[in-house]
Amino acid sequence: MSIRDRILSSDDTQKKLVEIPEWGVTVEVRSMSGSARASLMQAAVESGGAIDMMKVYPDLIIQTTFDPETGEQVFTPEDRNAIMDKNGSILDRLAEVATSISGFSEKAVDAAGKGSLTTES
Repeated sequence: MSIRDRILSSDDTQKKLVEIPEWGVTVEVRSMSGSARASLMQAAVESGGAIDMMKVYPDLIIQTTFDPETGEQVFTPEDRNAIMDKNGSILDRLAEVATSISGFSEKAVDAAGKGSLTTES
């Protein structure tokens, strides 16, 4: 098998269990694919270059939060407003894990506002 085939067939998704005692659950947070991450950032950047956190938070949590027992996504896009009504510190906790294992960095978020996306190596 060629290096290309090994790379393209590998499962490189990172997963981390996150206990949320306030909700009485443990969820699995998974890393985002490159295309999902780029789409999220592109959708969140406003015309002036600022990042719209009202778009980033719920979309990030929807895309990365899974049930560790079934492997199914916990939330759907219809849950956006309900997610934003939850405790901000819990959302921060989930977002921190998701951005960390998906390769986001402060530099990447800043660059997205300037029309390009770079990641921390």
